[in-house]
Amino acid sequence: METALNFDLEEIPPMEMLSALQRHCNEWIEQSINRSLLPMVSVDIQGARGQDFVGAGFRNISEVAVQGTIGDFGFCSFGDGECQVEGNVGHFFGHSIASGIIIVRGHVKRSVGALGTGGLIAIYGNAGDRAAVGMQGSDVVIRGSVANYAGLGMQSGTLIVGGSAGLHLGHGMRGGTIYIRGEAESISSDIEEHRIREPDRLKIGMLMLKSSIKLVGKEFRVYHSVHQEE
Repeated sequence: METALNFDLEEIPPMEMLSALQRHCNEWIEQSINRSLLPMVSVDIQGARGQDFVGAGFRNISEVAVQGTIGDFGFCSFGDGECQVEGNVGHFFGHSIASGIIIVRGHVKRSVGALGTGGLIAIYGNAGDRAAVGMQGSDVVIRGSVANYAGLGMQSGTLIVGGSAGLHLGHGMRGGTIYIRGEAESISSDIEEHRIREPDRLKIGMLMLKSSIKLVGKEFRVYHSVHQEE
């Protein structure tokens, strides 16, 4: 079963979208012959003008499309779906993402992908401070540049920066990998540069393909934590 649902944020607040979506899904399941079959759901969100918590808690949705700018904690705890945002996003976007793919065709503010355990977040613009802070297994791709403390306290996962970075890149990092194409204003003593290898190039290429971003793996430098086990 496949179905589409439209949300207008001028009519329904972001914090009510999840309960409305669950209510619609329950209705569809009740009407289905096979009630154990979850519907394939696509969601179109309109009227985005900086509201917070847009898409918070969305799981098991095949496609989500957002037109406009959204505020803080957008698509936090997102999982098992694909999302496209045509605009800029606020602080803590994709916080605690578990799986799936989120693509933002704009800029993101502070702490994108914080505490993420899985999935991919791709930002076509620039990112603010603390990109991938405390990340625990997600992949974050920034086509542009990042500000200060990118990779702060990372435990695992991948941060790819297509541009430059601000101060204290990789501060407190304990695991995971940072790939950067440009220069960093300063690099933390918690990380060190390693020779880029073919598996690194393949990983970058795979994530770029998923993100629909055209950057070449051989153009990057790779950093690992000095504290993690090889």
